[in-house]
Amino acid sequence: MTAITNPSLKDTVTRFFAEQGEEAPSWVETHGLLCGFAVGPYDGPADFGSALEMTLPEPVTAALEELRGRLLTDTLAGERVTLPCLLDPYKEDDGNDLASWCAGFLSAVFEHEERWFGDDDDEETMANWLLPMMLISGLDEDPELDAIWEDGQLVRQMATGIPDVLEEILLHFQGPEG
Repeated sequence: MTAITNPSLKDTVTRFFAEQGEEAPSWVETHGLLCGFAVGPYDGPADFGSALEMTLPEPVTAALEELRGRLLTDTLAGERVTLPCLLDPYKEDDGNDLASWCAGFLSAVFEHEERWFGDDDDEETMANWLLPMMLISGLDEDPELDAIWEDGQLVRQMATGIPDVLEEILLHFQGPEG
């Protein structure tokens, strides 16, 4: 169970975003972004501002970088990622639900999309790993995803499997052969 919620670091981030108004990410969305950059491609602290499409002050960027590092270290040590929201894909909680976490995670994916899907051999595997996030986030209005969404049992299984998918992605990008 990863413990990236260092109160001081988390407070630095959440206080800044609270001052930015409704368009700023919630803590749940931010956690998704941190997870995406921890398990997948990441070029450095500037990725945060770029993915969020906003200028971040240095203390916020430093706090995000520290939190990402802690998450990566804990996950590499075998700790299971604990999301700061329920793994219920049908529960809506305006910025504090699984859909918001998935949207934050996908922001990291979209930042380096070419590296996430760069190898044709890995494209199908990556698409399968990212399917729960795409489906639950609601960002893609694909009719095939709508059909999957109607199978509540399958979608719930996908949602509860997200921590395992994060481990698979981490091993893909950060493992001995990644």
